[in-house]
Amino acid sequence: MGIPLTRPAPPRLSEAAALLKEIEDRGHFSNFGPVNTAFEADMIAQMFNGEGACLTVCNATLGLMLAVANVLRDQPGTRPARRMMSARSEAPRYALMPAFTFAAAAHAAMWCGLVPLFCDVDPRDWSASAAAEEAMLTRYGRQIAVVMPYATFGFDIDLARYEALSQRHDVPVVVDAAASLGTVQRDGRGFGSGFSGTIVYSMHATKSFATGEGGLIYSADRQMVADLRTMCNFGFGKARNATMLGINAKLSEVGALLGRLRLSDYDRVLNHRAELVARYRAALPELSFQPQRQNRQAHQFCSALLPNRLRRHRAAIQDAMAKDGIGTAAYFSPHLGQQDFFVEQAVFGALPVADNVASRVISLPLFDSMQAWEVDEVVASLCQALKAVRVRPLRPIQPIMQAGQTTPAAPVAAASLSRLPRQRGGGVTRVVVSAERSS
Repeated sequence: MGIPLTRPAPPRLSEAAALLKEIEDRGHFSNFGPVNTAFEADMIAQMFNGEGACLTVCNATLGLMLAVANVLRDQPGTRPARRMMSARSEAPRYALMPAFTFAAAAHAAMWCGLVPLFCDVDPRDWSASAAAEEAMLTRYGRQIAVVMPYATFGFDIDLARYEALSQRHDVPVVVDAAASLGTVQRDGRGFGSGFSGTIVYSMHATKSFATGEGGLIYSADRQMVADLRTMCNFGFGKARNATMLGINAKLSEVGALLGRLRLSDYDRVLNHRAELVARYRAALPELSFQPQRQNRQAHQFCSALLPNRLRRHRAAIQDAMAKDGIGTAAYFSPHLGQQDFFVEQAVFGALPVADNVASRVISLPLFDSMQAWEVDEVVASLCQALKAVRVRPLRPIQPIMQAGQTTPAAPVAAASLSRLPRQRGGGVTRVVVSAERSS
């Protein structure tokens, strides 16, 4: 049967027949019913130290769209509907985010009329580089309408830094924390607790907090969450009367029931996954992992970087493991700055760290029912694949010659095109070559 990358295991509704019957008997299936209300209260109490407020949504991508649209409401000239209608004629406004993240963040920004602006990442934890963010904020200033950091693979990014960044640059922050439900901050509170901006989590079937499909928006700002709740329900601030931009992003009562069932045994799930990841780390010293915090990190799968010298062999390594029945992936490769659609629509310059991380990343199997012996099998398969590619003779890279040249030109790989500064205008992204040359 083999070992898959993931084996989704949301709570079994077949074992919750009595609770399902209660929903049926009440006849209240959506619109923030009693199960959903109880689930939100449970999440605040157990995940966020009793601070702030949260709102369920039917998926995290809609949660990101709502969060971005909400922070744009008070910015002059950036109301989402107006921006979407007039994006071609107005000067662009940007959503600043790391290139090494999932496509949902960039899509959410674009649905709100913003242009994704990609920055490079930190080589240590693969989240947005503080220096790169500051450089972009200095360069683009008020054109940046929102900053959208990513808590990479559930990592405890420094939210205090984003609080300070938001105040210093007077820019709102929406955190994509899709895989972070259950991560514990350095201060011992659940990740996000007390954060005055907006944080969006996923409850997709592949996440550690798996319900099938769903999302959660959190903020310490209760009024912000109240506004988001109105937006989530067609913008109805009054009875059947839209008072602000809205959409239907509500979670069903059955979805909320799945959330409550998942929460009831989530500590066990997180602890088991943490033990498996620790086993991977101990057995694979040649690979690079994110820094290990003292407190718990939620893990969707086990992410690591291959050694630099072996990155060109990643596909061969994955193929060899597949022949052993081992499922792997490479999240996020290609990164956003290498994906066809965003190459045409986004703005970005040199992304050397994101390029490197994306070329080396490998995602190893992790799931709730996984056993220690299965980790050992994955490790054995990976080590054998690494050994095989080490003895494979390397083909020399042929230098790129320009017409009429007798000496090699500076090598420029097609994959490095994303490193050149880009400008977007008239619906077409233009590559802008400056006089500067990087190594």
